[in-house]
Order: sequence, then C-alpha cells, then structure tokens
Amino acid sequence: MENLKFAFDAVAPTFSIVLLGFLLKRMGILAEDFIAKGNALCFKLLFPLLVFFNLYDAQSINFTYIKVILFCVGVVLVSVVILTLLVPKFVKDGGKVGVIIQCMYRGNFMLYGLPFSKSLGGEPSVALATSIMAATLPILNTLGVFVYSAFAEAGEKPSFKKAFLNALKNPIIWGVIFGLIFYILHLPLPAFIHTAGVDVAKTATPVAFLFLGGQFELRSAKRNIKALAIGLTTKLIIFPGIFLWVAVQIFDIRGTDLIPVFIFLSAPTAITNYQMALQFDADYELAGDFLIYSMVFSAFTLFVFIYLLRGMGLI
Repeated sequence: MENLKFAFDAVAPTFSIVLLGFLLKRMGILAEDFIAKGNALCFKLLFPLLVFFNLYDAQSINFTYIKVILFCVGVVLVSVVILTLLVPKFVKDGGKVGVIIQCMYRGNFMLYGLPFSKSLGGEPSVALATSIMAATLPILNTLGVFVYSAFAEAGEKPSFKKAFLNALKNPIIWGVIFGLIFYILHLPLPAFIHTAGVDVAKTATPVAFLFLGGQFELRSAKRNIKALAIGLTTKLIIFPGIFLWVAVQIFDIRGTDLIPVFIFLSAPTAITNYQMALQFDADYELAGDFLIYSMVFSAFTLFVFIYLLRGMGLI
C-alpha cells in the first residue's frame, strides 16, 4: 500500500495540472491563441531560464554523472539506429517513417524530467536530470532534424551541418550553453536579477503542463491505430523495460541516479515531434495522435513503473 501511495503521489500532481488545463480550455478560459503564445513563452523563455539557473546554481559538478549521461546518450543513439533500420521495412509512407521513429525514441524529458526527479528523488536527482538534459538536448535536436530530413516526403537531402545549425536555433540549448559558461567561469549575477530569474523559471513546469492540457483533444485515431498501438507499446513499455534492465543490471544505476534515467526512458512523446512534423511536411496528424495518446497512457505506465521500481527497492 505504501508503494501504491508513493507512485500515486508522484504521478497525480502533474496530471492534475494537465486536467486543469483541459478543463480551462473547455470553459473558454484558455483560448487557442493564448495557448499558442503560452507555448512560445515556455519554449523561448521559461525553459531556457529554468535550465540556465539549474546549471548556474549547481553546487558542484559531480563527475560520477558521466556514466549515467553516457548511458542516456547511448540509449538515444542505439534507439535511432535500430528504428532507422527497422521502421522503413514495415512503413512505406515517407511522411510517416520520420514521425514514427521520432515518437518512439524521443520522450518529453524537458517537461517531465525535472518535476518528476524532484518529487521522487529530491535535489540530487534534479541535478542529475539537468546534466542529462544539457548533454542530450543538442544530440536529440540534431538527430531529430536529420531523421525528418531523411524521410519527409518533401524534405531535402539530410545534412549533418544543416541539422546541427538548426539545432542551435533551439533557445533551450542556449540556456544550457550560457548556464555552463556562467557556472564554469563563476560569473556573478546581480542579486535582484538572480531572484527575479529564479522566480520566473519556477513557473516553467506548471505553466507548460497547463497549456499541454489545453492542447488535449481526442482525435480519431482509427486511420493510424496499428502504428499507434505498436509505437506507444514500444515507447512506453518495451524500450523503458529493456533499457531499465540494462541500466540496473549492467551499469548498476540505482537510487536517486536511476530516477532521472527512468523518466528519460519512460516520458511520453515530446511536443517537439509534432512541431517538427509540421515543419517538415510529414504526417503531423499521426504525430499529434502520438502526442495525445502517449500522454494519456503514460499516466498509467509511469504509475506502474514507479510502483515496481519502488517495490524492488531500486528507487
């Protein structure tokens, strides 16, 4: 019973905010235009600030993080290679291939990583989650552009240089870059700027979840039911199960270190995937279905994984 309560307490607050956003949208308080501008605010300001101050205020760089960070980077690379080889063999529509690959390997760690790490493991897990985000975000964005470029029907020939340059346009990456610069060089900030910046950054997660709930719309997924069933099972159950076993049994990652790794592996599909599908003229409806239904089912899969990991004494 204690483990059930622990799992419920970890999952319920986040999805309560999502539900609130859904209800506010239905009540007409969150309008479409307001949600679009709110998402832009989160992407261009709030999350860059959150990442910046997490790095800026870090007490020290713990080099034991390197093993965990390399594991997460390895998961991304292995997943992309496997999916890039397998998915095109079964899916012939180029507009779907890139979407399916992206949605099966890339989770919304930017949105789920910090709050879940804090609620499950406290500040040590948050510090590690920030480090994972700093290391993997540039790689994820670069690979995302490359994958969509390679498979989108109207896409150009994939170019690593162009993908990397496009990835640098992500404001969150610049939050990482400047956070590391200020941390390494010990550059001081005026007290009033630090206080104001931290206060604003704290709003990033609840505001983002609120707008995520406002975007929730039940779509007709009949056309994509097979791709969704396989993709969501892989994203939310198969990949997390396999890679968590590897993390624990082979890399001996446990306790507060395992928490952000677990969220990195188990978070629902990233919102970025839908935005990139629009950008590359891919199957954005399929990407939207992945986004919505992965968020819905992740409420259950996250709960089950947390319950099991807690019951086995791994977190």
